[in-house]
Amino acid sequence: MSTETGADSSVQSAGPLDGAAAGPPTASSWVGTNVSADLPRVDITYQLTPFDTVASQKDANGYPIAGASGTSQTDIGYILPTGTYKISYVGTGTLAVSGIGQLTGPWQTANGEQRSSVQITGTPGSFGQVLTLAITNTPGQTVQSIHIDYPGFDYDTPSIFLPQFLRLLTPFRALRFMGWQGTNDSTIVDWADRPAASHFGASPQGEPYEHITDLVNQTGEDCWVNVPEHASDDFVQQFAQFLAANLNLPQIQAARARSGLSAPFQIVLENSNETWNNGFTAYATFLAEANAAPTRYTGVFAGTFGPTWQSQSTDLMKVAQYEADRLVKIATLFRQALQGSALSSAVSPVLGGWAIGAAYSDEGLHFIKDNYGKPSDYVRYVALAPYFSPDDAQTTSLAALFTSADANIASMDATFQDFAMLAASFGIDVAAYEGGQGISGATNLTIKHLAQHDERMYQAYEQYFALWKKDFGESLFMHFSLTGDPGLPESFYQYGFWGSIIGVLEDPSMCSPNLPTLLGTESVASVVHHCPKYRALAEQVPQ
Repeated sequence: MSTETGADSSVQSAGPLDGAAAGPPTASSWVGTNVSADLPRVDITYQLTPFDTVASQKDANGYPIAGASGTSQTDIGYILPTGTYKISYVGTGTLAVSGIGQLTGPWQTANGEQRSSVQITGTPGSFGQVLTLAITNTPGQTVQSIHIDYPGFDYDTPSIFLPQFLRLLTPFRALRFMGWQGTNDSTIVDWADRPAASHFGASPQGEPYEHITDLVNQTGEDCWVNVPEHASDDFVQQFAQFLAANLNLPQIQAARARSGLSAPFQIVLENSNETWNNGFTAYATFLAEANAAPTRYTGVFAGTFGPTWQSQSTDLMKVAQYEADRLVKIATLFRQALQGSALSSAVSPVLGGWAIGAAYSDEGLHFIKDNYGKPSDYVRYVALAPYFSPDDAQTTSLAALFTSADANIASMDATFQDFAMLAASFGIDVAAYEGGQGISGATNLTIKHLAQHDERMYQAYEQYFALWKKDFGESLFMHFSLTGDPGLPESFYQYGFWGSIIGVLEDPSMCSPNLPTLLGTESVASVVHHCPKYRALAEQVPQ
């Protein structure tokens, strides 16, 4: 599969969305999604574990150098469907496949590469089922450019993304790449640290940036990106220049016209993620930076809104001040790097906030006002993540769960109004960087799982969106997230039911209005194909 970058390659791989005639809107004007997917791409090697070869014996793309060997073992049987996948590589070394994958025949030489097929046996619901690739190189031999393409795709396909993945993205206005960028606890400093499309296997630093821009080019949806907490100024400038070189604005505009998006295209720019959250390293990183300049970052609250436990926390207010300061600097570097390009006016900086109280955002905006001037000249959005969930003690039955969830949604109104007044006072908009249901925990796990597929979950989303629109209008809302992993063992769901639909291969036509109201005695497997969350999101497309 081609991994070339740039505007030309994006056009070539534009896929099934290109050429569609204009018609009724197919995308919401205000609802977006955080991008996550169990099977986003044609080439599954981007989801495999890197080779275990020592770093000094790997090339720049993660393959063993001539004379070196290595093994990649990936617990991926729970994700991959059973089928015949095309496999290819370049070189004269030996590539062996084992575990859940078995070659169906000998390697054949064609178009300068070695080609075969591999029969993969999927093992949904079971961890520990491994796909193993083993490279053996004698002196002078190498194995490079390994591709394993999803069933139905031929060697050298220009397609990057599965069409099912693209179809699921159709209803959305914007795509947030926080997860795809590996933002939480990121160690990226320099531009060379970023993941690249030519590199073998999954990277702890996220998905290849080339795939981010290609996905935006194909869908035409707003591009929400996050700058890593340790990123240097040079990284920020090169990131902006990369977006300018690889985002194809004419292609984006054509896609937006087809989907009925009339608002100008945005690059929403965020400083790390949830910097208030001391469970992620950005909090400690920013606090240390603030403590190194105590006269600039005093931690003294200058705002109006509560709660007082936020505003009276000196460390939290220092982080709020530093986050706001760094956001202004990042946005300035971005705009300078994009000056003169077609994207120069697209940058929309977003100041992250804490959904349970406006004080953190209030202090950040006041810091900008006191040090730079009018905040609306520097910030487009203040953002929060207003998840709803029931009290865990009320999850013994579906009826109790949804009654408690509805009460939790209603309780958000006062805090929403604080955020609305705060944003209005500074002339900026409110956005949700994440949101939706946030049910988790190991107790009553079956009831919680059944709730994801119950008609009352759709009704809860209706109530939730009605409250959002009452307080903020149709302001940008980024649901978390797109899909789950349908093959996960049941116990794993104690960490959350985050997908709006269970997986990329799920048929969205199952999200029909005829969803069941469950009793709580059903098996999860019998109802798992009902998707009330995705239906609630898709129905935000103008009718």
